[in-house]
Amino acid sequence: MKIEFLVGMVIGLILLTLPAFASDSLNSSDSINASDPLNSSVSANVSNSANVSNSANVSNSANVSDSVNLSDSETASNVTLSVLGNSNGDETIDVKDVEYTESIILGSKNQTQFADATCDNNINILDVTKTELINLGKAKELTLVDGAGRQVNVSLPVKRIVPTDYRTTETLLALGTGDMIVGVDKAFHERMAEFGLLDLPEVGVHGKSVNYEMVLTLKPDIVLLPLSQAENANQIADNLPNTSIVVMGLSSKKTIYSDLTTMGFVLGKEKEANELLNWMQGYENLVKERTKDLKTNDMPTFYYEYMSEGEDKWQLITPNDPSAGQVAERTGGSNIATGLAGNSVEVDPEWVIEKNPDFMFADLMKGFDSGPGKTEEDMKVLLAKVLSNRPGFEKVNAVKNHRVYLIDRDIIGGPRWVIGHIYFAKCMHPELFKDISPEEINKEYLKKFHNIEVPGTWAYPE
Repeated sequence: MKIEFLVGMVIGLILLTLPAFASDSLNSSDSINASDPLNSSVSANVSNSANVSNSANVSNSANVSDSVNLSDSETASNVTLSVLGNSNGDETIDVKDVEYTESIILGSKNQTQFADATCDNNINILDVTKTELINLGKAKELTLVDGAGRQVNVSLPVKRIVPTDYRTTETLLALGTGDMIVGVDKAFHERMAEFGLLDLPEVGVHGKSVNYEMVLTLKPDIVLLPLSQAENANQIADNLPNTSIVVMGLSSKKTIYSDLTTMGFVLGKEKEANELLNWMQGYENLVKERTKDLKTNDMPTFYYEYMSEGEDKWQLITPNDPSAGQVAERTGGSNIATGLAGNSVEVDPEWVIEKNPDFMFADLMKGFDSGPGKTEEDMKVLLAKVLSNRPGFEKVNAVKNHRVYLIDRDIIGGPRWVIGHIYFAKCMHPELFKDISPEEINKEYLKKFHNIEVPGTWAYPE
């Protein structure tokens, strides 16, 4: 076995040195074997165990810092780069992965989820060579495992992207990919005009529909789908040949860490992704640090309502919700919807009155006038509207004590989820966050990652 391995290593090293003698680039493909399945655009689905979209539950690192790389923090232990070749399952592909793959071949380590770099269901010297190519930045193609657990081949470098969900577009722009995006969804133009790209064609509506003809005209390398479209990914891929269709959770708190790490790697934006990840992690750590000593008796109850114009329903957001529900967790309060099944649950108003929450938060998902261009006076009027036609609520603690708050979904989803996270914590424990202003953090984010200044009100009152 060792002799075969050494022979294979020699062959691999020869293959790796060929570019230096032939030209300053590799052949048209980095594939070593002409029958390598990486030549296909999308391979077969992997088993459910390969679904890594739920692995982004991130541990805490040091205080807020832009100078510490994500790989140097505790966060790295739980962030996974979902790219084949990442043999040791951490947040990047480097020489450690090459060594790990060698150890698998020698039998000293067990095969891991991402060790099969060549995607041929066999770990051998070609996987070592492929991983080495990726590490050296010479790979012309790689395979990632997306948020739906699908193995998707992506040609490198990626130059043209079509995100089909507006929150995904915001996250990509925060990585500095504005010149790579060639199409957006209609909701982006309607809800996030402050980020520009107004001249780009619309390829769908909020990820729920895709204009195949338009997308084919744009010739993107990657089309990004939100997690909500995971079950339709294969069908969309069938309609968009020669295009990598990738499902990524770049708008959900639960998945954004690992999926952002993966997309940063694939798009050649690792530095920018690490900076954004550290920014989020720093503020998440701040909340954890300041609320860690709270006892159960110190934690007030809160009612978190999903609001959508034209819907006369009492929709509670539960902690199960991977976006808004998770953002409200670990902020020093107890959600009265804890224990209820589902991400959101319709309840009777009498049930809410009986629970008598100490705080009430209204999630302004759509149809309410908040965000860019809105003043505090506008939000004051909106708050009165939200509280109208709620008989019996005058007896609820949250209303009696003027602890009803409005929060725009834009600071709940995507990278700005930490702003909403801090807002929940500050509302319920103002004494612990006297020096922290969610409004200022939003300004910091917009300036730092988008280089824009946008007046408006995303949360009220602060």
